[in-house]
This record gives sequence, structure tokens and C-alpha cells, in this order.
Amino acid sequence: MEDNPELNAFRRRWREEVSRRNKSPTLPKQNSSQPAGPELDPPPPTRHRVTDFKEDVEEDLGQDYGEFVQRTEHLTLRAHDEDAFQRTPQKEPSSALEHFEKAVEKEAQGSLGDSLAHYRKAYKLDSAIDKKYRNKHFASKTAQSQTENKVPESPDKTDELVVLPTPQLILSFAGLPIPQAEPFIEGTPPPPCPIANISNDILVEILTHIALMDPASLCRMSLVCKRFAFHFAHEQHIWKRLCQGPEFGFQSMHYSFACDLAGHPYHTLAPRYTPFPRGIPAQIPDPLSTWSEVFQIFPRIRFTGIYISTVNYTRPGGASTFTTESWNSPIHIVTYYRYIRFYPDGSVIFLTTTTEPMDVVPHISKENVAAAKPVDHRQHHRKRSEIAAQEASTSGAPVPAVAMQALKHALRGHWHLNAPTAHETESPAQFPAPPLNSNEAPAPEERDPRDLVIETEGVGPKYTYILHLGLRSSNPARIVGATKSPPNVSRNTKLAWKGFWSYNKLTDDWAEFGLRNDRIRSFVFRRVRGWGL
Repeated sequence: MEDNPELNAFRRRWREEVSRRNKSPTLPKQNSSQPAGPELDPPPPTRHRVTDFKEDVEEDLGQDYGEFVQRTEHLTLRAHDEDAFQRTPQKEPSSALEHFEKAVEKEAQGSLGDSLAHYRKAYKLDSAIDKKYRNKHFASKTAQSQTENKVPESPDKTDELVVLPTPQLILSFAGLPIPQAEPFIEGTPPPPCPIANISNDILVEILTHIALMDPASLCRMSLVCKRFAFHFAHEQHIWKRLCQGPEFGFQSMHYSFACDLAGHPYHTLAPRYTPFPRGIPAQIPDPLSTWSEVFQIFPRIRFTGIYISTVNYTRPGGASTFTTESWNSPIHIVTYYRYIRFYPDGSVIFLTTTTEPMDVVPHISKENVAAAKPVDHRQHHRKRSEIAAQEASTSGAPVPAVAMQALKHALRGHWHLNAPTAHETESPAQFPAPPLNSNEAPAPEERDPRDLVIETEGVGPKYTYILHLGLRSSNPARIVGATKSPPNVSRNTKLAWKGFWSYNKLTDDWAEFGLRNDRIRSFVFRRVRGWGL
């Protein structure tokens, strides 16, 4: 092949250019007067520009890493939805800390036997596991309390901040606009906020519809912005509508039995008593001052969930045949549950079982109880066809066998609250009142509107059970000596135990159920997704 002089000249100039660039870090300026030669491709890079400022980037990341860790420490994810009552697959604990955390969880649920087993495993693996658990879960709170206890010495005491009372602070939110959300990308316009441009009348109407759907959602909306907090605290006609309505208010409360034990309503000519009737002027009872306080504090049964009582007691186990020492005898911790579900029509379902809430709570309903109970051939109106129709009418997935087995022991009944004032009602003949103890029976002039009476079926047709409870707060220790309840106290979420009797309709005898072995006697309310919402 013949040599091409132009190709040889190009190769020679290329070698000279490459050697010149390797010797000097800067490229020589090209003289514009010289004739332009053939265009040369740039050589492959040997070093990227990012290596020049790599140290600065690492220094910045080191400065921001501590702040990033501090922010992400407070981000937590719930293991399961509390309202769903569904089991989630959980990994068995292996370390001492995992056993200790599992023990605390079981103790909060009332399973003292499982909790004790995990505590023993945790301390067997590490004797100081309680300190590690405290440092992991309560280290931030301890540090925060220590910083709050330190009072900084300010040189100028005249510049102290004036703390406004809560009512005045919320009142100052009246004229504030609804803020827009932050932009997703810095430098871009924020997303639109159509609700910020509507008038107050439409906004209050929207809040009213939300309150009638779920009052808890209205409470959560007050945390969105200051404008919503103002409407939440000052729009009292929303709370009045809640109090007088049948959705969550006192129109659904019963102060005398409204149905029989099977749930069939009584037909009476007298109007049913309600403390705040609609259509006529209603007054706020003393010492309450607003309708929001009436809705939160006045005795009221909740229909959006279930009341659960976890009962634990111990009993001695069988002694070993190979030893006579009493200290080596086992002790069994027995745990069982009581469930009460109320209905707005005055009926109730009462269940006592060892089945855990996750397995039975989503399936407690009138239809499932009717389908689970055996057919009584002596009752002609309870035919198998009717029970099959009720079972087919239930919506959702089929009921598990463990739930149906537990619902066989469910008792149907009816309930009523004690009226706040004396009133005359034409109610059907009821059983005589149980013989209350002297320290529990209120005087006629001291009517307690928090008292609740539940009457259910017994083990046989001749027996009837009477349950006497009282509406209380979940944390009454916070409101001892206070004239008004603080906003973080949940009212009407606990049923205190007062008495449990059995009535024999044939012999007219009363028998009281003793509860000397019970450790926890109160019922605590738990919301259930889809019930009344």
C-alpha cells in the first residue's frame, strides 16, 4: 500500500500535540492569524474536575450528617393499624433487647403470661437489659427534660416573652389565611390550595359535614393550620348539631330499655326522652359552658368501636410427684377478655371468651351471633331458613371458625343510661333493681348520669344477667382538682365495674358474681374501622 503524505503529516502533528499537552498543564493559545489545520479530537481525560472539590463536598456532608440523623430519629412507623384488628407477621425475637420490647408489648396488651416469659429470656441473656431499653426508647425525653430544667440566665430580664392564655391565642387566629403547602422542588411554584380561596360560610359547611362523618377527623383537621383551629374552637353550632343529632350525639342515647333481649323494639306511645331535643331551645347544663364541652364531657356511649376488658388472674398448678417442696409448684396466669358492643337501637352484645381481640373483634355483630348460636327447636320463629338468610346477608369474607366458636357464647341484651334528671316514661315492665351495695347505691336525689345498666340473656331461659357499669375517663388522674378537663383527656372511653348479678325469674332470687380474682375490671374503648363511620 502506497504511503499517503497527508495522513503521515496528520499523524506527526497529532504526536506533537499530545506530547506538548503532556508536558504543560495549560493548552497554548492558538494564533488566529495562522491557518487553521485539520480539526483534532480531544484526548481522553485523565482526571475529572470533581476531584478538585471532593474534599469540600465531604466536609459539607460531615457537617449536615448530624442534623440529618437528629431529624430522622423521630420518624417512626406503626407496626399495624390499631383500628384494623388484623394480625401482621412478626419475626420472633432473638436478642435480649428484642425479647424485652416484646415483653413490654405483651404486658400492654394484658398477656401477662407471654410477657413474663419474654422478660425471663431477656434478663437471662443480659442482666442490664432494662437500662439499654431505657436508653434506646427514652434517651431523647431524658435529654429534653434535662435541658428544660436548666434555666438560661438572660442578661436583660425585660425582654421576657408574654405567654397568652389558650382562648386568647386561638382567638388571634381568626383573620389568618390558610397557608399553602411548600413546593415540592425548591424554586418552583407551590401546589395550588383551592380551599384557601373559599368563604367562611362554605368552609364552615365543609367542617360540619366532616364532623357528621367522623368527629375524630374534625379534631385532626384542627391541627392542620391556625385557621382550622379557630373554627374548631369557636363554631359552636357544629358541636350543637353533633350533640342533638343521631349520628354520634345524644339522640341515640337511651335512658330506658328501648328493645327486648332479642333486639326487637318496644312500641310505646310516650315520646322517648332525650336531654337535648331538636326543634326547641336547648340549654347547656351546668357547669359546662360550650357545646363542645357537652359533646366531650356529658355521658355518652360510643358506637364506633368496642369496649374491651382484659382480665388476668393466677391459679396454682399441679405439684410435681417427685418433690414435696411448695416453692417449686407452678403458677398459671390465666387471661380472658370481655367484649361489649353497643348499638344505637338500644341492643347490646356481651361476650366473655379467651379468644384474643385480633381474632374475634372484627366479627362481633348481630348477624354473626345469630348464625353462631345453635337452633332452639322449641322456638318456632327461629327457623333454620331465617338463620341461613341472616348468615348470607352478612357482608365481607366468611367468618373464621375460631370466631364462630367464640360467638356461640355471646349474650344478647339491651342497655340504658341513668337519666340526668327525673322524668316519667311509659316503658314496659322491667325486672326489679338488683340489691346494690350501700356504698354503690346512689341516693334518689343524687342521680349519677354516668351509670349504665346492661341486661342480657343468661345460661338458660329462666336466668337474666344484670351488669352495672359507670362511664369514666381513661386517665382521670390528670383532671383531679381541675374545674375543666384539659384537651388531652379522653372522656367516656372507660366503663368502670360496679356489679354483676344473675336473676332467676322463676324463684325471684338474686345471685352476685364475685370478681375477687380479677386484676383489671374496667372496659376500655377501642375504635374499629367501619363501625358507624
